[in-house]
Parts: sequence; structure tokens; C-alpha cells
Amino acid sequence: MMTNQDHTSTTEGQTPFVSPGNYSPVTVTVKDTLGTIFLGVLAGILLIGWMRAETRYRTLITRLEESDGSRSLDTR
Repeated sequence: MMTNQDHTSTTEGQTPFVSPGNYSPVTVTVKDTLGTIFLGVLAGILLIGWMRAETRYRTLITRLEESDGSRSLDTR
């Protein structure tokens, strides 16, 4: 923390020294990294599956609209 004496000795061109109080560095372990990679791959797989399901749904809705709903989607 700066005292009055430190504050008065700094000129306008200098950056004042600031002490961050409680220093806590971040430590990343291999376990954390592997977990993050696993969750990223899982999210990608789920996203691709969702996109494929949406495509199938849109195709079925288009077929239903073209047939005017008069026949079942199971018959071709």
C-alpha cells in the first residue's frame, strides 16, 4: 500500500508501485487439462448429434407440409 511519502515522490511521468496484497498463482494440473479436453469433445459430439436431429426434423416437417398432412409419414 502506498503511503503519503511514496505518493509525493512519484512524478507524473512515472507509474506508481502497487503491491497486490494477497498473491495467489493459478496452478493447472494434467488432471484438469484432461477433464477439460474430455468435456470439450463430449460437447462437440452432442452438438453434432443435435444438428443432425434438427436436419432430420426439418426434412420430416417439409415432407408433411408437401403432402398437406393427408397421409402418414411412414408410407412412401
